[in-house]
Amino acid sequence: MFRPIIINLFLIIPNFLVKLFFLKKTPRIRNQYFDIQSYLYINLIPKLNLYKISDTQIPYVRNLIEKGRSKYRLSAKPKNKVQINNFFISIGENKEILLREYIPNNVSKNRAILYFHGGGYVLNSVNIYDDTVSFFSDSLNTRIFSLDYSLSPESKFPEALNESKKALDWLYSKGYKSNEISFCGDSAGAHLAASLNYSLMEENKDTSHSQLLMYPMCDPSCSTESHSLYKDGFLLSHKDMKWFWNKLMFHQKDCENAKFNLLKTSKIKNYPKTLIVTAGFDPLCDEAEEFENIIKGQGAKVKRLHYPSLFHGFASLTRLKEPYIAVRDFLLEYKKLL
Repeated sequence: MFRPIIINLFLIIPNFLVKLFFLKKTPRIRNQYFDIQSYLYINLIPKLNLYKISDTQIPYVRNLIEKGRSKYRLSAKPKNKVQINNFFISIGENKEILLREYIPNNVSKNRAILYFHGGGYVLNSVNIYDDTVSFFSDSLNTRIFSLDYSLSPESKFPEALNESKKALDWLYSKGYKSNEISFCGDSAGAHLAASLNYSLMEENKDTSHSQLLMYPMCDPSCSTESHSLYKDGFLLSHKDMKWFWNKLMFHQKDCENAKFNLLKTSKIKNYPKTLIVTAGFDPLCDEAEEFENIIKGQGAKVKRLHYPSLFHGFASLTRLKEPYIAVRDFLLEYKKLL
């Protein structure tokens, strides 16, 4: 009952006061301390242990998260009003998906961003990401279209990928050209963005103009050193990440598919300009770096921005001071790319 009040009060306390009164040192790994406000926030919020949840409980947990987000405003508000429009795209017999458009007060370019939310392909929605995407749209002065793709385990790989192609075709039908569209996503959404571009290459179609991949999930084996170092206690756990991949996977052979396992990416051509964001205290940081090296080694123009004191999911938690600074920083870089 009192947790939402405590957390909301905590979010408005100046960071210097947090540092002044919290004398205990935060975890230090790889010669880097975890951001103190982020550390306290993670220890304040309820812990879910997703890997223990059965398939029948997943809808309940999704609803619980949706209601929880309404109690806490975790993302900074945009400085200017952002208009929101909902569109519904037919993806088959008696089925539609939501594509939500965000129009900033000042649209600077004839450019659109196709956005894919995070949540391991199992959790979250366009609604949960409203504040985050509005903030991005206002900061970038760019229209963003956020896709409410189908979730697993009800919809296994590659259903979300197929839906992303439908969303892209819809943008084409509205007059956008491939060189006017950028893909953007965080975590599972970043995986979906990169997967969509690879699929377009396989089909000899034009890829997007660019892509922003925030702490992407890349490797279903979850075997890098960062998975061991940050296996628990930093919001995303190693066991939860394995659970996400298992819910998405249709068949074990998916792990050899470059659209599923991004570390299998090969023979790329006309790869879009890519900006990758990683966080130090994130189980996924090493696999994202490995993905960067793979595509860079094959000629892609890629830049990675690393925030060593932060954690997986920080881009949606911009009421925390250090995440806010980091997000402003990488959005400025993305704006140059657009």
